[in-house]
Formats: sequence, structure tokens, C-alpha cells
Amino acid sequence: MISNIANEMDFKFPPIVLLKSDVKPDDAIGPKHGKGGCVMSFVAQTIAKRKTTCFGRENITCGGISSGFGWGSGLEDEDRLDFQASFLSCGVDSAPNREEYEKKLEYLSKPTREMFKEGERIFSDFETAKTNIKNRPLYDEGQYVIFKGLENLEDSEIPKSVIFIVNPVELTALIQINTSFRTKDAYLLTPQASACQAIGNYVFRQEESDDPKPVLGPIDFAGKRKMKHFIPSEYLTLAMPWKLFLKLEEVSKKSVLQTGLWKKFKKA
Repeated sequence: MISNIANEMDFKFPPIVLLKSDVKPDDAIGPKHGKGGCVMSFVAQTIAKRKTTCFGRENITCGGISSGFGWGSGLEDEDRLDFQASFLSCGVDSAPNREEYEKKLEYLSKPTREMFKEGERIFSDFETAKTNIKNRPLYDEGQYVIFKGLENLEDSEIPKSVIFIVNPVELTALIQINTSFRTKDAYLLTPQASACQAIGNYVFRQEESDDPKPVLGPIDFAGKRKMKHFIPSEYLTLAMPWKLFLKLEEVSKKSVLQTGLWKKFKKA
């Protein structure tokens, strides 16, 4: 697909798309069967190298990916929920059962164990983390999530999420375009979500809205760390459902992108 926004803005990292499918592409790279980890390392390769990447249900080893990619909650019981809430807040200091939490960390590698001990601290305390986890948008469809460059999108394919990778100036322009046709107040979402959720299930929820909004991320440093080998740390993702992307494409044809002011920033 040819994007007017991408052509006008001449991104260092052009947009990519997230697709759901029951069929794994032959040309896609991804973790081996039974191996998982953070998906953002694969997303970064699609962004930087324009490689098609694929992640399947059999690769789930992170508590956030199941909900992020619309494969259920990934939490079989209350114990798993409490463990994740502890990790996403202050780790061992947040755990309702400190001894039990520490015992589960014994099998982890030393760097991972230390991270889980101190917690990711996305949330300030255990109860806040648990409430937010329970309120995540949940879906359950498709065996695979596929990432590819927007330019490689087939006419028959409809993405679940279109993902821009932007520096601060590019983000400013996209925010202006996104807000230019609206008449109310804030039109950008920053959910306290993991990197995969900010391009996945929180975007899926916006597809259901009559007034969809883009989702900014990643605001978790764990996900950002997995991308930094390929993507400079100042870059952010701005993800949106397909119907909002098409609206922005239309609006962008008569927008700040055609002004001399933008051209001066573009050359800087």
C-alpha cells in the first residue's frame, strides 16, 4: 500500500502493520516452536529491516503477550494474576506472599530474577496493578500475529493495527493531523500498558469505537529495552485501528504537511 502520510513525512522508519491470521507466512521470521520471550525484539526487526515477523500462541512466555495479542488473559488462576500484579508494581515488596513470590524466582536467570525482585514499577502498588490487569481489553482469536511493512500490505489484507514509529517532531505532526478534524478535547491515549499491548489489544478496543483514538507507546522500559538494538530510544510508537488510519490518510492530503512550516522542520 502507498501511504500519503509516509510519502509526505519521509520517515526514517516507515509504518508497519499488525495482522491476525490462522496461517503462518512462509517468509516470516520468528521464535522457534516453544520458544518465546518479548515480542518487541521481533517487531523491531520489522521496523528496522522491513522483515515480516510472526509470533504464535505456542511462543507465549510473557504474561502480557496473551492479552496484548488478543489470545485471552493468559492468567489461569488467581495465583498467576497475583504474581503478575506483584511484578508490574514493586516486585517482592508488593507481593502479598513474599516468600512464595521469591520461591518462584529461583528458577530464573540472575538478570531476570533481579528484575522481578524489584518489579517493573509500571504501577505504584499491588492493588492498582491487579485492578488494571483485570481491566485489560480481552479478545481471543487467531493463531498468529504477523508484522510487516505497510508497503507490503496486500489489497485483500485488513490490519488490526497500523503502527507509526516516530521521533518527537514526527509525533507532533501526527498529533496535529489526528486532532485537526475533531472538536472536543484530548484525542491521544497513553494506557499504562506493555509495549505489545499498546500496539495490540488497546488498539483493538479502539476499532470498536465510533470515535477511535491512537495509542502512544511504549511506556514500559522492558519493552523499549528489547527494541533499542534496532530503534533509537527517542522513538515512540503511535498505533491506531485501520479505520482511523484511513481517516488520517484522507485528512493528511490537506494538512500541516503541505505547509512551508512543516517543510522547514522536515529539513532540520
